[in-house]
Amino acid sequence: MPFSSFLHYFKTTQPGGFFITGTDTDIGKTFVSCTIAQYLLKKQPGLVISPRKPIASGALRDQNGELYSEDAVQLHQACESQESLQTVCPYLLEPAISPARAIAQAKQTITIHDLALASEVPQQTVAFVEGAGGIYSPLASDGLNIDLAKQLGYPVILVVGNRLGCLNHALLSINAIENAGLEIAHIFVNNLSDQSDLENVTDLESLTSHPVSLVPYQAQTS
Repeated sequence: MPFSSFLHYFKTTQPGGFFITGTDTDIGKTFVSCTIAQYLLKKQPGLVISPRKPIASGALRDQNGELYSEDAVQLHQACESQESLQTVCPYLLEPAISPARAIAQAKQTITIHDLALASEVPQQTVAFVEGAGGIYSPLASDGLNIDLAKQLGYPVILVVGNRLGCLNHALLSINAIENAGLEIAHIFVNNLSDQSDLENVTDLESLTSHPVSLVPYQAQTS
């Protein structure tokens, strides 16, 4: 993968973790997270990544009727995690709606502070904390993805789904992250089909000072 500039950032900065967000839902955020994790593990022997998907709506039920998140399972596998899936993703909600709305429908209260606690990782590991939806999507009873990102303080990885309108969504998301005082580690433009417009990548590079990498299309994105 053409992620050499991201690897250079990682080696020179040595961050304690990343908050991974997207310009929208269904733009391959988990696929890109898994791809990055596998790349780092290959390039950095001995690295331990602790994945966290602190809350997930649209959870499925296994053969025993227990809820699980497909995204959390994929992160768990890609990061070669030895932790339990319950640790990776402790808050599971079945309705395929925003987590905040699903929490309200369940008459529960799950706060940004609760999600921050659920995002804690062991020392000497790198946290990969994935949000849900876009940076301004409602995430908890009292806040948005951006609020969790601010509380954690990790550099942000922004995943942009390469489709019509993505430049607008990308620039709005970049502005929101910058205004929150957060560092943008890298922007990954994920090709959502084999017909994606590659000029969007060139245009985005000219519109921002942040590093941008293209993630080639693969049929099985998440």
